[in-house]
Amino acid sequence: MQTIWPLEPHTAAKHSILRRYLQGYYPKMASTQGRIVFVDGFAGPGVYAGGEDGSPIIALDSLIGHSHFPKMATREFHFLFIEENRARFEMLRRTVAGRQPYPNVKPHVRCGTFKEHMGQVLDSLGEKHMAPAFVMVDPFGVKGLPLDLLQRLASFPKTELLVTFMYEPISRFLEQPAFESNLDDLFGVPDWRAAARLDPVGKREFLSDLYARQLRSIGMEYVRLFEMKDAGNRTEYFLAFATHHREGLRVMKDAMWNVDQAGGIVFSDFTAPSQEQATLFEAQPDHTQLETLMVNRFAGHADVPVSEIDDFVLVETAFRETHGKDVLRAAEKNRLVVVKRPDGRRKNYWGTGTRVTFPAL
Repeated sequence: MQTIWPLEPHTAAKHSILRRYLQGYYPKMASTQGRIVFVDGFAGPGVYAGGEDGSPIIALDSLIGHSHFPKMATREFHFLFIEENRARFEMLRRTVAGRQPYPNVKPHVRCGTFKEHMGQVLDSLGEKHMAPAFVMVDPFGVKGLPLDLLQRLASFPKTELLVTFMYEPISRFLEQPAFESNLDDLFGVPDWRAAARLDPVGKREFLSDLYARQLRSIGMEYVRLFEMKDAGNRTEYFLAFATHHREGLRVMKDAMWNVDQAGGIVFSDFTAPSQEQATLFEAQPDHTQLETLMVNRFAGHADVPVSEIDDFVLVETAFRETHGKDVLRAAEKNRLVVVKRPDGRRKNYWGTGTRVTFPAL
C-alpha cells in the first residue's frame, strides 16, 4: 500500500471545494461559538507526491491563513485527523507537527479507523452536546463508513457532514458476497441489493438516491449530492453534503459554484435525478433551466413572497438565490412576471415585501 501518491484532478477539485467552504464556515461559526471541531475521518498522509497539501493541511491553513483569524483568537479550534495506515499516520503526524502552532488551534492525530476513534469521542461525551463540527469522511473504498455512526453524529444539531460516496467501487463490488456486510453498514438497509438488476444509468440513480434518502433518515434536514465525473464522463464518486441548517447549504452551494475546475473534471448536482436534469456547475449558470424549474413550481401563483422563491431555489434546486434573482430580473424586464414592491422602493428592490405573480402555463 502506497504511503503517498500523486494528486489526481478530481481530488484537487474536492480540495478546492473544501477550502472554499471552510473559508465561509470558520468565521460564520466563530461569530457565535466558542469551540469549533473539524474531523477528517480518512486523513491520509497530509501530503501528495508532488508536495501538494492534503485535506488535513488544507483544513488547518484555511483557518490560520484566514483574514479573520486574528479576530478569532478567543475561539478554540479542535482538529481530529484519523488515519488507519501506520506509515501514512506517521507522515501525517510529522506534517501536522510542522505547522506553525497557535494556542487556540489544537490538532489531534490518531492512528486507527474512523469508526474506532469517532466512536470513542462520542462515547466519551455521554449526555453532553458535541461542539459544532464539520466532519469530512473520505474513504478509499466501501468499508469503514457505517451509517449508524453518522446517525450518532447527526443527533447533534450543529454537525455537518461531507461524505465521499464512492460510487465506482460500490458499483463494481455490488454483487460480490465478501462486500455485503460493508454495503449493509454503508446504507444501513439491505435495499441496495435491488440495484444489481438495473442498467448502468438506473443503478447510478438508484444508489445515489438511496444514499441521499438514508442521510435524511438519520435526521439531516438538508442533503445534496454532487456528482463528480472524470474526463471520460465516468462517475468517480458523489460528494454528499448533509446539514441541519439552510446557511450551511448556502455556503456549500457557494463553494460548488466557485470551485476551480481542472483536469477535465465535471461537477453536477445529482440530488433529484428523476425530477430534474443534472445541473452543471459552470462559470455561467444555465438560467433557462432554472427558469423552467421556477415556472413549473409557481405557474399560476399570485403575489408569491420573494422569500418563498429564495427558499425554493436554495433548498429544492442546485442553484443559488442570486441565480434566482437573475432569472426574476430578466422575467420582469420581458414582462413574463408581475412584480409588486413595497411603496417607495426602487425598481430593482428584491428584499422583504416584494411579491411576484407568475402567469398560468
